Amino acid sequence: MQNPTLDSLKVDQTGVVREILGDSRFISRIISIGLTPNSSFTVLKNDGRSPVLIYCRDTLIAINRKECALIEVAV
Repeated sequence: MQNPTLDSLKVDQTGVVREILGDSRFISRIISIGLTPNSSFTVLKNDGRSPVLIYCRDTLIAINRKECALIEVAV
């Protein structure tokens, strides 16, 4: 069974990054902003239209919705 993706979570849900899918450039960029496997986060905004806003490692991070679909999480 596949893990849910970041774009499917609701506001105030917390989770842990399980896997980052996609090409090496995307994976490198996501890791460089601090979103690494096993890092925990809280969803601050997910209105279904604009980028998803999360709080991770004392940082606010905005991630494009298409890119969020490549980040598998555990809740």
